[in-house]
Amino acid sequence: MDDGVALHTKNFVDTVRTRKVEDLKCPVQLAAHVATVCDMGNIAFRMGKKIYWDAASNKFTEEEANKYLAAEYHNGYTLPKV
Repeated sequence: MDDGVALHTKNFVDTVRTRKVEDLKCPVQLAAHVATVCDMGNIAFRMGKKIYWDAASNKFTEEEANKYLAAEYHNGYTLPKV
């Protein structure tokens, strides 16, 4: 049995190394969209209810759900604002 995630990861890393974008098995934008939808489903599951996404702001309409969008950092580590 093949491990699809491992194969996609290997393909992505190989493509980064060779810089041949045409070798990607899945376009980066599509992969990012799929990951976002999966995150949304996991967050809704954790919340235990239906939640709504505001595409214009890239956030949920409920602040409680938005807490799951970024990791909580510890020991003085922070994510720089860009």
